[in-house]
Amino acid sequence: MNRIRKKYIPDLKEFMALCASNYAKLSRLVDSVELEVGQGFNLEIDKQPNLLISLEQKSKHTATYKLLQDEKDISLKRQYLVRMYHDAKVAEVLSGLNQGMLPPVYPYPNNLMKQPDEKIQLNRFLSEWLSFCLEFGQPHSLDRTQLVFFN
Repeated sequence: MNRIRKKYIPDLKEFMALCASNYAKLSRLVDSVELEVGQGFNLEIDKQPNLLISLEQKSKHTATYKLLQDEKDISLKRQYLVRMYHDAKVAEVLSGLNQGMLPPVYPYPNNLMKQPDEKIQLNRFLSEWLSFCLEFGQPHSLDRTQLVFFN
């Protein structure tokens, strides 16, 4: 039986609302620390892998942060690049899971086994992660933070 697959069409309204929420959450974290390009800070959370948030790029209307998780005792090393657009008050994941830049939609099926909505999934994860950081994190000027990523 032939099944006709519908083409995935992103819900722009949902995506923009998610990015606005991510902007508000990330702003609460990074606005408490004065950073110059190349500087970073951490949030310490008990019994979690380390996370470093560093400012990678800054302009009048945007700021790009690298969120890097690196735990020596486990093979879990994750890196996300998140851009904040100050004029629109939105923040989105530009790249994640140690990949290059994310396309808005992945063709499906594809050789990488990516879902068509991979970009919004990573932005949803960022939202949950930032909520966790706001609830449990303690900012420090050291180079590490602690948080968990699961596959």
